[in-house]
Amino acid sequence: MREDRFVGVIRDAQGNTKYIFHDHLEKGTNNMAKLLALDQCLEILVEANLYNVIIELDSDLIIRAVKMIHNGTLPDKVLKHWKLLQIFHQIHSHL
Repeated sequence: MREDRFVGVIRDAQGNTKYIFHDHLEKGTNNMAKLLALDQCLEILVEANLYNVIIELDSDLIIRAVKMIHNGTLPDKVLKHWKLLQIFHQIHSHL
């Protein structure tokens, strides 16, 4: 495990920057950092009442896992890692 940082940008339909957010993860994986970034993004969108959105990610693994969550299932690997499970539950609550 290493220290990872994440940065996210939320833009409107014209490409104008509306929000920039960032944080760091003292211990974790790059996938954990990406999950935390997605969670933070969804939290900002919900607080701003923005619901008709397109989210772009650079991780096929995260995209597949979020689709599974949206369909009501969790990947077996996530069930074994409580830290990931907690983040996935937060993401599910935002969806």
